[in-house]
Amino acid sequence: MYGLLRKTWRALPVLAFAAGCQTPGGGTMLGGEEGATALPPIKVDLPPPPSFAEDNQPQQYPDGTMSIYGLRKQIDKYLGKDLKVKAYLLEVYQCPVCPKGQTCKLCDQPHFFLSDKPDGKKEKALMVVDYLMPKQKPPFITVGKQYDIQGTFARNSPTGFAMSDGLLQFTRMTDDKGAEFLSPAAALEASALKGEAAEAAQMAKIKKHK
Repeated sequence: MYGLLRKTWRALPVLAFAAGCQTPGGGTMLGGEEGATALPPIKVDLPPPPSFAEDNQPQQYPDGTMSIYGLRKQIDKYLGKDLKVKAYLLEVYQCPVCPKGQTCKLCDQPHFFLSDKPDGKKEKALMVVDYLMPKQKPPFITVGKQYDIQGTFARNSPTGFAMSDGLLQFTRMTDDKGAEFLSPAAALEASALKGEAAEAAQMAKIKKHK
């Protein structure tokens, strides 16, 4: 047993010498100081670092409006909530022109897409629905411009739109002319409230003259 251990320990310096030593440049030197041969440094191919671009996007702006990234990051918290989204108008749906004499499919309900960036990808955009009635004049809006848009964050809309990562049922916004643009539902509600207020004022006037 002792002889085996002695042979093992005597072999260690030889192994250490054969292994060589590292040069300052990362290569390996074989042999002694004289006539040493430098091997090229080992090149390690690593995968590119992951992109954290979305993490640089704020979830909520100082004025309380939400980013699309913020809505989707906490989707369960905001589903069904009435809120404001600050984002860039990426695209407005336009019904394709049907060639004369052909039968084409019906147009989709009016909708548009928002993005956290002016040049965002459509597949990551937030769809905004239920903002326009057929033949109604649309708001004055510009693709590439940032807007604050109020609506209800949901996965489905009454008009048949559905998005697993959420969509926005439009309520109101201020367009390029500074005018408030209301959804059909919000406009009806505002008209009803205005009528109720006028009726209440008329009743109060009648009572006053009695």
